[in-house]
Amino acid sequence: MIKTGDIPALNAAKYPGGLAVSREDIESRTWRQLNDRVNQLARVLLAQGAAQGDRVMLLARNRIECVEAFFACAKIGVIYSPINWRFAPAEIEYVLGDSGCEILLCDTQYAELIRGMRDAGATAGVRAIIGFGVGHGFDLDYEALLAGQGTGEPPAPEIGDDDVCWICYTGGTTGMSKGVMLTHRNNFVQCVHLGIADHARHEDVYLVTGALFHVVLNMALAYWFLGCHVVIMDFSPDLCLDLIEHHRVTKTVPVATMLNLLMDAQRGKPRDLSSLVLCGTGGAPINPEVVRRASQEWQCDFVQYFGQTEAAHHFTYLSAADYRRGLAPDATEAERRRIASAGRAQHCDLMRIVDDDDTPLPPGSVGEICARGPNVMAGYWNKPELTAQTLRGGWLHTGDIGYLDEDGYVYVVDRKKDMIVSGGENVYSSEVEAALYRSPEVLECAVIGVPDDRWGEAVHAFVVKAREAAGDDEQVRARILGTAREFLAAYKVPKALLFVDALPKSATGKIQKAVLRDRYWGERERRVGASAEGLSPG
Repeated sequence: MIKTGDIPALNAAKYPGGLAVSREDIESRTWRQLNDRVNQLARVLLAQGAAQGDRVMLLARNRIECVEAFFACAKIGVIYSPINWRFAPAEIEYVLGDSGCEILLCDTQYAELIRGMRDAGATAGVRAIIGFGVGHGFDLDYEALLAGQGTGEPPAPEIGDDDVCWICYTGGTTGMSKGVMLTHRNNFVQCVHLGIADHARHEDVYLVTGALFHVVLNMALAYWFLGCHVVIMDFSPDLCLDLIEHHRVTKTVPVATMLNLLMDAQRGKPRDLSSLVLCGTGGAPINPEVVRRASQEWQCDFVQYFGQTEAAHHFTYLSAADYRRGLAPDATEAERRRIASAGRAQHCDLMRIVDDDDTPLPPGSVGEICARGPNVMAGYWNKPELTAQTLRGGWLHTGDIGYLDEDGYVYVVDRKKDMIVSGGENVYSSEVEAALYRSPEVLECAVIGVPDDRWGEAVHAFVVKAREAAGDDEQVRARILGTAREFLAAYKVPKALLFVDALPKSATGKIQKAVLRDRYWGERERRVGASAEGLSPG
């Protein structure tokens, strides 16, 4: 089985002058250039004392250095772990400590933050910090270190298919991030899965619209596996459309919340999108009518993914053929209904629905969605009990509630875990509630996701004020949210905070979030989307 770190060398041999990666329209690497720099960085990491199984973390937006670091670590058996740059400082400090990070690669944009954490002793376990970009201020400079190394293949240990390749940190139901361990086998299988779902070919030009600290990285990997040109960007609607035109992009996967923004921007300033043949969606529910309009206006096919980080990207997909049939004027009722589904299991996966006792349920019965396949994670880093619970019986328990129809299509109807998907990002209500409770002015609180035209779901908080709350509602609200911002990434902070006299509770005293949700969701046919970070489901 091809290991992740082999991909640059294989493609450098076949397509040395072909483009491997471009950052927007700013800079590019051919496959030969990428492979040479991957080898140089691998040698740098070894020179800094990195050994097989050590953890190397990276804090940066979407830059080519992210790609180089991913492949360099994979080549020498070092575990790569990108940091979510949206994390609050306390969250970054947590993942640095939890991972046992030995070497940190840091972009200039976040250098001041990391230097402050270093000076406060928060990076004590990190042996080396390597900065890149102009003016980072660290003693070790990425480009200078690479320039001192040769471009030949570095010495590498024997790497097994089931060795951990990278750790992707995702939100935690207990208020702490979970490090999802993804193996070389997981990566390879998802290359196959995405190649099938997207009808990928070497001639494709693929545009990454999501952040590379997500399993969005594995979507790009599927195209790198084929030797394709992959374009990375920091998303904005106009820039995305400009890049499709400039690079003649054939395939891209904006999360569902991006699609309306892209359509609006294209109407305001039309670009030549004739190269685009397929657009994928994920990360949130999407209205079939939006897909209908986009497919007509852009003249391209659509595919939808459903999964989570724990599945290395996704385990079901709704194919372009499903969309074409379901959107056709003469579609049958069954074909129209299916485009509200999450599709069918990928080719190497099995899906089943279970009750609270993990007993499999027949088609049409609602229960927890479970998945099984070679793309399922090795487990959670440093969390053996949570790993055992999530992977019990050999099945990944997704925490999503749904059913299978007679033809194997998966329909997601609710969430077992109180997780919100806002703008393609996972937000766990318990984590937000924990931050709100840090304010002495909060007696009780409950956090839910409510429908939002832009973000898919918006984070809403319901708060019962404590006696200590002083001043008018706006003053109290500002103080509570100010406290929450100290512990939460910006996208997790509630978009609205509503004061109530009491929260609805069951006879046992449990807060009934379903009652709160029903005020906003009503009878919507499809209440949730993918449970993946950055889908990308993930």
